[in-house]
Amino acid sequence: MRFVSLPEIDMDDRAFEVRKFASSTRLRESLARFGILDPPWLRKKGCEHIVVDGFQRLRWAKEHEARGAVCRIFPEDCDARELWTQKIEKKIFQREIDLAEKAQIISTLLRLFQPEEIPGFFLSDLKVANRQEVLRKWALLSATGPETLELLASGAIAERAAIEAAGWDKRSRDSVFHVLQALRCSSSIQVEIVEHIDEIAIRDEKAGADIIEDPQAREIVESKELNHRQKTQALREFLAQLRHPRLSSRQKRFQREIESLGLPSDVKIIPPVAFEGGNWKMELSFTGPEGLRRILDSAGSLVESDRLDAIFKTAGSHGRD
Repeated sequence: MRFVSLPEIDMDDRAFEVRKFASSTRLRESLARFGILDPPWLRKKGCEHIVVDGFQRLRWAKEHEARGAVCRIFPEDCDARELWTQKIEKKIFQREIDLAEKAQIISTLLRLFQPEEIPGFFLSDLKVANRQEVLRKWALLSATGPETLELLASGAIAERAAIEAAGWDKRSRDSVFHVLQALRCSSSIQVEIVEHIDEIAIRDEKAGADIIEDPQAREIVESKELNHRQKTQALREFLAQLRHPRLSSRQKRFQREIESLGLPSDVKIIPPVAFEGGNWKMELSFTGPEGLRRILDSAGSLVESDRLDAIFKTAGSHGRD
């Protein structure tokens, strides 16, 4: 540990950098109040030093015209793999890392080790399965370029959705990521959207971008009248219709048939999943005994009539496509 002046440090050598694409306001506030508390790591390189850890702190020091900083110095012959191992260990346990950093770390581990040699505790702490296909997808995300990594670092894209789309062509991956960013929907819905696009693209032998850039899909996402929730639901319905056209058609017809019955608004008839099987349900909403009696009275005549026959007769003949 010793003080190193900034001219002694080669700030352009980024061999050990894991880029931080999301701005760290908290770090800059801390640096402004107290200066550098955590000494950067340097490695000797001839008569200079290269940065191993602490790129942002040293850039801050340079911006503020500091003379230098107290740093931890590693000798020039220190093994690069050992340095990376220590750096990754520090980064994982220092704070929660974003998806862009995670992708870069896993890509670095694959550079340093054979997949079967990667220390198990790293992958365990990163919550990543030690399977070659999974690791390959993380490496693909790391290679997507600054714009995509910045988007991943923003937190707008769910981890599983990012992994599902990692192997897509660049146009398709960028298209779906920007749509997910615009919709701001939950992780599970993001995965549903990505999976539907992938399934449709494989079936129709198209690129994923051809699906998400369809004029109807684009109209939904760019609508000025719909809010985020409405856009998300409309896009889900559009993709579901493309993925399961017969089932979607059956659902729409069922909805029209139910509406034609004139059921009270407090009564819902729920068909079996995908209209398969005979387990139908009726859902009643009421606030007390009188409300229940009123609903039963109004629905009773309908149940006793033959107006439901058409719905039940055709239901069994239309399943999944």
